[in-house]
Amino acid sequence: MKPMNQSKLQQALGDKKLMERLTNSPDAKALADILAKGQDQASLQKIAENAAKGDTAQLKQLIQTITTTPGGAEILQRLGNRFGK
Repeated sequence: MKPMNQSKLQQALGDKKLMERLTNSPDAKALADILAKGQDQASLQKIAENAAKGDTAQLKQLIQTITTTPGGAEILQRLGNRFGK
């Protein structure tokens, strides 16, 4: 997955149709299933809050865990490809 620059990421996040397609996609649902099996809702919320404040260590660890889950890396790759469009 190639990194996105900040302005492209902000533009994609502001695209409501893109966000709706992504969140309703089978890959997003599969990712949610992986997350639900590995973390409780409060933990995920805390990880997101910390990442928003600039502390991305837990988020990086979570992504590492997802990539080692069967199919996880492929799901992230497909979502990244769709997000980058």
